[in-house]
Amino acid sequence: MIQTKKRSVSENSVSESGKPVKKLKNGDAVKKVVVKPDGKVKKDGVTGKPKFQKNDGTKSIAGKAGGKFEKKHSPGGKSGTLPVKNKFVANTPESKKEYWNSMKAKQKELRQARRQNKAKELYELSVSAKKIYDKLNRRNAENKEELVQKLHELLGKENAYSKIATTHDTARVIQCMVKNASESIRDEIATSLLPSLCELATSKYGHHCITSLFKHGTKQLWMRVVDEIIKHVIKLVNQAFAGAIVDAAYNEYATNDQRSLMRQPFYSDLYQLEKDRSIQTIKDCWKTNGYMKKSVLMTVKGHLVQAANKKCTDNSLIHALLAEFLPEAGEQERAEVIELYLPLLASISSTREGTGAAIFCFLRSVVKERRAALKAMKPYIEKMTIHEHGHRLVLCVLNCYDDTVILGKQVVTPIMQQLETIVGTGEWGRKVVGWIFSPADKDLLHPAQIEMLDGYLEHSKKDKDIRRKELFASAEAAFCQQVENNPNFWLRGGHTALLTAAILKNYSGEHLARLHRALAKVVCDPEWKVHENEINLDGSILSVEAVKKPKENEKPAGERKIKKFKKSPFEEEKAASREKQLAANPLVNGVEHAGIHIALKKMLKLDQEKRQQDGEDVSQFGQALVEALTDERLSTWIAQNRPSFLLLLTFENSTVAVQKMLREKLLPLKKQLKAQTHTGGKLLVEKLKF
Repeated sequence: MIQTKKRSVSENSVSESGKPVKKLKNGDAVKKVVVKPDGKVKKDGVTGKPKFQKNDGTKSIAGKAGGKFEKKHSPGGKSGTLPVKNKFVANTPESKKEYWNSMKAKQKELRQARRQNKAKELYELSVSAKKIYDKLNRRNAENKEELVQKLHELLGKENAYSKIATTHDTARVIQCMVKNASESIRDEIATSLLPSLCELATSKYGHHCITSLFKHGTKQLWMRVVDEIIKHVIKLVNQAFAGAIVDAAYNEYATNDQRSLMRQPFYSDLYQLEKDRSIQTIKDCWKTNGYMKKSVLMTVKGHLVQAANKKCTDNSLIHALLAEFLPEAGEQERAEVIELYLPLLASISSTREGTGAAIFCFLRSVVKERRAALKAMKPYIEKMTIHEHGHRLVLCVLNCYDDTVILGKQVVTPIMQQLETIVGTGEWGRKVVGWIFSPADKDLLHPAQIEMLDGYLEHSKKDKDIRRKELFASAEAAFCQQVENNPNFWLRGGHTALLTAAILKNYSGEHLARLHRALAKVVCDPEWKVHENEINLDGSILSVEAVKKPKENEKPAGERKIKKFKKSPFEEEKAASREKQLAANPLVNGVEHAGIHIALKKMLKLDQEKRQQDGEDVSQFGQALVEALTDERLSTWIAQNRPSFLLLLTFENSTVAVQKMLREKLLPLKKQLKAQTHTGGKLLVEKLKF
């Protein structure tokens, strides 16, 4: 029996005499214990080193043990030596540029040789295909159809489309072919690629080929690709590259029937292989079989939890499933899903269904969870505010969250920091800014949308009037400073000017006087000109100049027909498109602009309303205009129709002192005013009784 410090003795070991042996450790010493058949223990002594016994006719076991377990020492006393690096010496072949270039050339040759050995036939095919691709991809290439035909004959014979679509260089060949091919060849390419759609959609480079089929294909081709996606939708939806394809297919290219078929596999495993066209929503699953409700909801919940854990929630298909699940789920299941999706409200607010689900989650969460959700939303407030659907969630938060201090820090402050960007980007941002300063204003929002927002108040405890006053106070001074710094921006077009007029409704005191002086300075500037059609910062031009007050049975503002002319997405056409837009959108005098004229009339009419509410000492926009008008500028105004109407409204809505001041300024121009033939001038003469 061998006993060493580094090797243990098994409990089933047997001594030379056939008796069991038990090993005990005491420090570095080892005791040999022999257990007799009668149960008594006999100690064989204590030794500091193991005893080795030599058998007859065999090598010493100690020699073997020593060779295996003996610690090797280096001559210097350390357990091994580090390899000595050769010192780099200058002016040697290794230090010259030619040497390194030759080394790189050898590595390139070895790399190409390995590729050839791996797939010689496919390599030669890709090399020949890329030669034709180089000619086809040129901007001034001629006979593109013939080049595409050659490529198709080369790749179609070998049926190599799906094989070469996963590499970075040959995938571009297929994308260029799809872009320039005829409809028949494009359908043949799709026929070769679609059987391998699942592998291509999850590939780093292959998914671009599927995207190009959507981008350049016809509606029939879209339907074919979507039908193939439906077969593997559960596998594709939570993958990084394929998830974007599923999102685009569901949101842009699928028909309503195909959308319902894409949702069915998430309801139950029964619908993965066999689809039921009568199932349009999640409720249809248990309409005839009530016992299926629990299993369907558990299955959908599992998919939603998986998507949230993988952070794959920015997908319109997931949004649709979430919007269907939340109203039907039980309290416990709903609470678990809401807890997962509250930190992700910004990502699920990119679609109509997702925004509805986000509002549902926010309204049915507790105060602590709402605070955490606002903190997670803060970096994305600006993007959500100008988004077509995301701004609805911001409006809901502004109208329902009770803690206005936190609301001011997490929502209002980011909006005020980027106020001009938000207002200048589009109508969605103007709605949010308008709600902060003038909530429930029918000049800015449709009555149906206001009614919907007021319906969310059942999930709030604070009085809405108190909340709105506190919200206004948190942004009052910041807006006043913004207008004073850049007053021209707030009168740059009809839509922005109407927003400015609506914001002035709730102002009073010194802040109102500062706003009046800043805006009057712009209106009375003789060089003030604006574009006939307001240009948003995103490059779109709004062709509707004035947003009229909606009627009760009118469509909401999001559904009204407002034409937008966007810039060309192609880089080479941007300059020409911009020139055409500006040529069709000339500069006009600000006071003659139709939309701005309506906004200025609203501001002047506010003077009389504010005097009735706040007293005679309140600041008046008409007074600021009369004080800022010079004799030269006043002479120009009475020669034009719309500025004459502004003077008429100023006289009608101002105090006696302001009327006297205006009459004195117009008295030297009495003859010129009487000579005017436009309607505004005639009415002004009658009002002044000249």
